[in-house]
Amino acid sequence: MSEKLGQLDLVFVVDNTGSMGPYIQAVKQKILEIVRTIKKEELCHRLRVGYVSYRDHPPEETTFVTKKTELTPNIESIENGIRSMDAYGGGDGPEAVCDGLHVANRMEYLNESAKIMVLIGDAPPHGVEPGGDSFARGCPDGHNWKTEAKDAYDRGIVIHTVGCYPEIDNYQNAVATYQKIAEISEGKFFPLEKADLLVELITGIAVEEIDKLAIQQSILEELGVSMEEFSDAEGGIDESKIASLTAKMRDLGVSKRAVRAAPSAAGAPEQVVQESEAVSEDDIREAVRQLKKKSEK
Repeated sequence: MSEKLGQLDLVFVVDNTGSMGPYIQAVKQKILEIVRTIKKEELCHRLRVGYVSYRDHPPEETTFVTKKTELTPNIESIENGIRSMDAYGGGDGPEAVCDGLHVANRMEYLNESAKIMVLIGDAPPHGVEPGGDSFARGCPDGHNWKTEAKDAYDRGIVIHTVGCYPEIDNYQNAVATYQKIAEISEGKFFPLEKADLLVELITGIAVEEIDKLAIQQSILEELGVSMEEFSDAEGGIDESKIASLTAKMRDLGVSKRAVRAAPSAAGAPEQVVQESEAVSEDDIREAVRQLKKKSEK
């Protein structure tokens, strides 16, 4: 695989308010394990990790609205960011989710990288609940969660959302909002009942994105162009060409891995399941979209 297509930028956006107490410790303990596991992936030639923590706006919370550790391959820097996490405060129910997304969208991503954002929280953004919201009109800084999700999509960033149960289920619209954030950016929503599953979930998500890099590389090879030349070639990729590329990728055995959280059976723990799937036309369309964006910069 081309070195440029083997780069992964991974940003965690985590609620640091008091209700996240049961999850914060697990995140702090497991984040380095996640990084080490992803770094072992054969297709991941360069991994950079960043972190954004968020709480809420004054007067509901006076410590901070957001903090960030910029994307870096330096694990020591990431450790410092993780050590600073502390579940505290928060005021009313909804939190500064929009601000967390806004900051994460503006991290220093590499053009050629696959870009993943993982939003982990147990409360909705401001402006979506019918009551109990001190900022019922929405984020006081003027950010909007739908706009941020669409902005991420336009920037080639996939947002996967993790809703922490049972807390998130106490809200009327929180789960639907997390699902929509993921949907807009072509990501997935994961209901999380056990914090220990974070490692498997996030590692699995990263593996999915790394597989997408391999699909992109296969398309370039099939078309006989470099990434820089793709923008010119893309003009001839219509729906019939998408179908043709899909069939060719399947003939070549190109596949992808998909991760999901399996529902708990009676008396059994929730599990993370990773399956191999043949590429679909939607996979090829998304790969073409990503390649076009990368070739234009």
